[in-house]
Amino acid sequence: MVHSFQLRFTVFLKCLLVSLFYVFSFAPLALAEAPQTDLKRLPTCKGVNLIEEMRIIEPERYQKLKRIADIEKNSNAVLWRVEGADGPPSYLFGTMHTTDPGVTEFSNQAKAAFIESKTVAVEVTNLDSAKIQSYIQKNAGQFFSIKGPKLNEYLSQDDYQYVIDLAVKQGMPKNMIPLLKPWFAYISYFQIPGCEAFRMSKGLISLDQQIIKKAKLAGKRLIGLESLQDQFSAFDALDPKYQVTLLQDGIFQHKRINDFYFTAMQLYKSRQIGMMIPLSIAFGKNEKKTTAAMAEFLEIMVVKRNKQMFEHSLPLVNKGGAFIAVGALHMTGRHGLVEAFRNAGFQVTKIN
Repeated sequence: MVHSFQLRFTVFLKCLLVSLFYVFSFAPLALAEAPQTDLKRLPTCKGVNLIEEMRIIEPERYQKLKRIADIEKNSNAVLWRVEGADGPPSYLFGTMHTTDPGVTEFSNQAKAAFIESKTVAVEVTNLDSAKIQSYIQKNAGQFFSIKGPKLNEYLSQDDYQYVIDLAVKQGMPKNMIPLLKPWFAYISYFQIPGCEAFRMSKGLISLDQQIIKKAKLAGKRLIGLESLQDQFSAFDALDPKYQVTLLQDGIFQHKRINDFYFTAMQLYKSRQIGMMIPLSIAFGKNEKKTTAAMAEFLEIMVVKRNKQMFEHSLPLVNKGGAFIAVGALHMTGRHGLVEAFRNAGFQVTKIN
């Protein structure tokens, strides 16, 4: 007999797949893709550019953020050429997990680099909704606090009620909400605005998924640099107190989620990648707590994963002709992939 928790759990998973696909760059396979003409007419996500708002209303605060962003290495481009002593060049391409047409449309330089490459490497390649659901069912302890503290024990009554209202509205069984680990609640309900969820529900796919699709259609060799376990385990490795801080920030910022999303898209399009993390900290509920939580997040979710991505992509770049497409934050900073390949003796040149 199936345990009652498993029954409720299976129902709940179906309510989360759109959010998980957004975070990990997969399109919901259960949703039929609409005709291309209909997709082009779908509304894009609109909002206020928070950086521009700050520049006008709080110029000193804006200058502080700008100084932080300006010293972040390799944060003013998303496409880099990597050349070794022998063989054809390879390319590093920083992506955004979004369906925004201004992001998903390749620049001429990115098109040329993609066409030139023989191998395409992305974060994860071969997952669909059934595999994600199966993984979560087999590893429920990574996502749900079955024996430990419950979500309501971490949050104030008001914050917990906010999560309940939002989750129930999106179809989650109410009796499952206390079992959510804080990081899972955060990525499930506070990372994607309704406008983006709607676009995905109609069949639009993210930039990452488009790259996978293009690679398959072109008959290119397709490589995954990580597994689903790598990504989910990294989230679960976050200290619970930092998970809670990120969730509290998500709740605090949620009324302006469209503005945060719109601003992130504008930063990507204008190649101001270094401004993204300072933006998150500046609008956190408590700057000191948010700074500490973001440092932990970057160490586990970016720096440690960068090391693995570099190790797995190095043989591809040594051979030449590789197109490495991963989240843009994995390119930047002294621990980013751009610096990793430079330190390994490759010539790395900014293209776009």
